[in-house]
Amino acid sequence: MAKGIKGIFKGNQDFEENSPSGYQHQFYKISEVWRGDKYDDFGILRIFRLTLVTTLLLFPGVLIDEIFKSWGTLSRKLIVEFYVLIKTIFPALILAFRWYDYTYIYLIAVYFLIETYIYLFSKIFLKYQHLRGPNIRTLLMLILNFFESGLTFAVIYIAGDFLNIPIKSSIDAIYFSFITSSTVGYGDIHPISDVGKMLSILQIFSSISFLVLFFNFFSGKSSATE
Repeated sequence: MAKGIKGIFKGNQDFEENSPSGYQHQFYKISEVWRGDKYDDFGILRIFRLTLVTTLLLFPGVLIDEIFKSWGTLSRKLIVEFYVLIKTIFPALILAFRWYDYTYIYLIAVYFLIETYIYLFSKIFLKYQHLRGPNIRTLLMLILNFFESGLTFAVIYIAGDFLNIPIKSSIDAIYFSFITSSTVGYGDIHPISDVGKMLSILQIFSSISFLVLFFNFFSGKSSATE
């Protein structure tokens, strides 16, 4: 029974049982950036890369890797996928059960979103994320991250008074959030406060980051087949 369940998740993939993980591996990545082993950079770009790779220590992703590092590579990868799935579902639950009135729940969703954006920028600016080339699992994680971003912004919009009409419905909040992400902007709902305008700009900017990664994925797949 256990082998059957494991086979469902594992498929035909072979995983290294002792692959690097946890805080030790993250500190090694920091030292790579610091020493410049894989990066020919300086100035603002170097500081930005150091900030990205160091800030990841403040979020649960590395902690989860550390806690379960003795479980083997397959188990760790599955647990990380489950964590990403929870982060995607969490803002949807907030909207469904109207938990956005609870400040601490609202802040947890924002905290998760910040981690997701740091992960996105690390995919763009840290070369070690690309060493194995693009893969379908990475694309799936990006799609989940995109939905997490849209749903979390919907929570922010419905919890605050930023728009030209009061947002009472979760559907309206989700609608405005994903319309903003797509940069379409029908104009029926739009920000009127300075905070609302800044949030919309931030969401559009994050959507561009997703587009960069999607284009990178498909261009990488195209190059691999040529």
